[in-house]
Amino acid sequence: MDSPLRPSRRISAPHIVAPTNRYFRDSVLSTSLASEPPLQPSNDNPPHLYGAVDDNINGGQSFENVEGESSRAQRISFDATKSSLRSRQPILYQQWQRLERASLQIPAIALITLFHLMVGIPFGVSYFPVGWKSSSSEAASPEHDNAMSEAHGGFVLNGTFPLPGKQALGIRMFLFSTIIGQLALTFTSNFPNCIALQMVENVPFCQALTYIVVETQGYGKEALSTLFFLFGLSSVIVGLVFYLLGRMELGRILYFFPAHVLVGCIGGIGVFIARTGLEVTSDISFTLSVNGLRSFLEKFHLLAVVFGFEAGLRLISQCTKDGSGNSKYPLLAPIYFILITPMFYLGLWMLSGNGQDEEYFFPPLNECSDESECNGGTSSLWGESGEIFHLMNLSTVSWTAVVRSIPTMIALVMFSLIHVPINIPAFAVSTNVDVDMNVELTAHGYSNGIVGMFGGVQNYMAYTQSMIYFKSGGNGKASSLAVTLFTTVLFFVGPSIAVYMPRCMAGTLLLHCGIDLFLEGIYDSYGRYDYLEYCGIWAIVIVMTFAGMEAALLAGAISALLTYAIQSIAYPKPIRGSMTAVTLRSSEWNRSPCAYEILDNDETGRIRVRVVQFQGHLFFGNVSLFSDGVKELIKNSPVEESPYVIIIDFTLVLGIDSSAAQAIMKLRDSLTSQFGIKLSIFVPGKADGFPCEVNLSKELNSPSASHQETNYGSHGSHGNGRLLARLTGSRVCDDLDQALVFAEDSLIAMVNPGLLYDNIKRSFLGAGNKQIKSLEEEKIYAIDLLHRKCPGEERDLVEQFFSFFSREIYDKGDILWKQGSKSDSCKLLMIGSLISSLENEAGTTETISIGSVIGESGLVENYNRNSTVHVLANGTILYSLSRESWEEMKQRDPRVAHVLYAIVVRYLTLRVQHVSNRIFETRCLPI
Repeated sequence: MDSPLRPSRRISAPHIVAPTNRYFRDSVLSTSLASEPPLQPSNDNPPHLYGAVDDNINGGQSFENVEGESSRAQRISFDATKSSLRSRQPILYQQWQRLERASLQIPAIALITLFHLMVGIPFGVSYFPVGWKSSSSEAASPEHDNAMSEAHGGFVLNGTFPLPGKQALGIRMFLFSTIIGQLALTFTSNFPNCIALQMVENVPFCQALTYIVVETQGYGKEALSTLFFLFGLSSVIVGLVFYLLGRMELGRILYFFPAHVLVGCIGGIGVFIARTGLEVTSDISFTLSVNGLRSFLEKFHLLAVVFGFEAGLRLISQCTKDGSGNSKYPLLAPIYFILITPMFYLGLWMLSGNGQDEEYFFPPLNECSDESECNGGTSSLWGESGEIFHLMNLSTVSWTAVVRSIPTMIALVMFSLIHVPINIPAFAVSTNVDVDMNVELTAHGYSNGIVGMFGGVQNYMAYTQSMIYFKSGGNGKASSLAVTLFTTVLFFVGPSIAVYMPRCMAGTLLLHCGIDLFLEGIYDSYGRYDYLEYCGIWAIVIVMTFAGMEAALLAGAISALLTYAIQSIAYPKPIRGSMTAVTLRSSEWNRSPCAYEILDNDETGRIRVRVVQFQGHLFFGNVSLFSDGVKELIKNSPVEESPYVIIIDFTLVLGIDSSAAQAIMKLRDSLTSQFGIKLSIFVPGKADGFPCEVNLSKELNSPSASHQETNYGSHGSHGNGRLLARLTGSRVCDDLDQALVFAEDSLIAMVNPGLLYDNIKRSFLGAGNKQIKSLEEEKIYAIDLLHRKCPGEERDLVEQFFSFFSREIYDKGDILWKQGSKSDSCKLLMIGSLISSLENEAGTTETISIGSVIGESGLVENYNRNSTVHVLANGTILYSLSRESWEEMKQRDPRVAHVLYAIVVRYLTLRVQHVSNRIFETRCLPI
């Protein structure tokens, strides 16, 4: 897997901003080829692996100056041919250009084909456990073949493979999956240069399925039929999941896998692959028992070669790192593995004088225990290659084994899903290609679904091979199809080549990959995860090593849930903080001076309102923390700050489970009965209520809350009693501003309920304004409204100021002004309703209440309107001060003009105070 869980220590290309881990393709094949930006092809000189051919290179030195006379003559002849073709035969010249561009992609095609062979041999021979011996191998004793007995209920795999050429079958499985993946991605992916590969990380799952099938069905061909059915079924399921995620545009869901669980799986698979490398080299199963260790010591002459090559590569890699810890030579690892085979042959010849030693090589393809198994001799090339398509027979499938394999297949599917969402963004960034994640997921759905129909194993787009192919000049469908063609050739002849490859090459590659993965999971993750997550990583690695894949999946789920539960309790405290409402201001700015006097009083005012803010997830694990925390806050409050009203803000709460919901309802009752809280206000922070399944909005509202929007009528004691009753108990408000308005009304009502029956403006409780009987009475109310905006000014001065206003009437749908228009007046809303909105915003609006002055800042500062104002009701009455009247006022009586300056200052003060306690909202607009 090419995973951005951490930056690889071998990445040298600074333009590849997506980090990768040390998975097989990154460590063995290197993560990039060069540190310069990707080569861009031109029409005349397409790039190849070593740069673009140009007529002027080496800092301006001509091509002729660096070549001999013979080369110069050839160059002139070649240029003359191109010139002749260009001028005389344009169609032929176009074909020449295409041929030239195609020839420059040959290195990329050859390189990828070679890598497929090099990767296919070690992983191909690993699909089937070593205990399932080739037909010609000497039968192993049980003490040599119980490596995974504890992981599989005590079952010891020790039998003969039913077909000759077990390793050849595995190699063809690898190549077949790669071929189908490459073919599918060529026509369905938006990448012009991606390379498909069999999902080599799933080899441990393939072996786990093998143990289940053989234990259930035995060692015959019927077991292979069931096994290939499981391989195909798991691939089809993986493809179906990928396809559905892509079609439903749910690709982002794959990013929610816990990172430490993935890292633990990486480390565990690293141990498995390293052990497989030792088993492939020694041809015996690995066990920590005394007999198992003794058998490995008997094969130490084989293992010593692997350890030597691995130590040499580690030493060379360490010595060739630059100052930043990256390799100076990105192709060092793949070149080293390619050279292992000739180096081994040379060493074997020098030490023994013999070019062959069967113990060091894989068995021949046609090696059988008897004549009947070989069907009369060596099979034809197609017969050997086509065997893979005839192994699956539904009539011989063991459905018992299929049922037993379900947990392993679930683990396989889940682990297969983590690669693609990592590789696709990384490759897109590295190649500067804009692709749709959902399209790529759908493409992987096709590739895995098709290969699964033939009993093949899973595949995906490999990041490192794709980067090498891209850097080498590979591009386009024709080149991709050429890769498919040459990989198909390897499908037929690759296993024949494999018998000449020493076991130590495969063993070294697997051991190197496994060690890198283990270091990725354990060493490199140290310090990057907290103590609990790091312990979970170790737990997953240990469980996967000794108990198998299914147990590791269960351990990962338990680790994720345990980490989530403990972190939810330990880190995000459910109570973010609390404070009194002394410094908080609601948007209700049109209260009378008497009402403001009550709210600012040290005994009856905002100091008696306590605001508590919750955060994170509220669930059964932290119920006592937030319940007892709120009670402690109230109990420890100073006497002079003992709250009458408490506001609990849930704006930052992400989720509430049923246990927490029940605790919140009990908390509401306790606040009233134990602490004498007169009013409890709960703020979900959104209009659709609290983030839980329980309808808390309904449960927390007092029975009379639904009637609190009605007009209360008379000012008498009976009406005041009803009003006070509705101002106690509990209430749910959508946001903090509504809660503050309601709390302020409650405080005012406790002292003088009559102040809420305001004849001029409509309060939050719905006490409507009295009917105005005459124009003269309307003007008196207007002057009273203006005086509230500047209580420090004399009333006579305010009356003179009002004399410059003119009366205007608007109907529903009218527009007072548009955002960006010239500010030519300010207006006082007397009767009706207005709404202010920002253009080019996502529905950002603010309702303008009766008694508000709007447009005053633009008139004074002479700047354009900040918002658009619409009329919401017919018969809306406003009093307007035009710019001409304003200029006349400033010239005639500056003292009167000072009233508008006082209104502007007061509005700015109130608005700044209001915004300071609405940092989670965006509805406070300039008007």
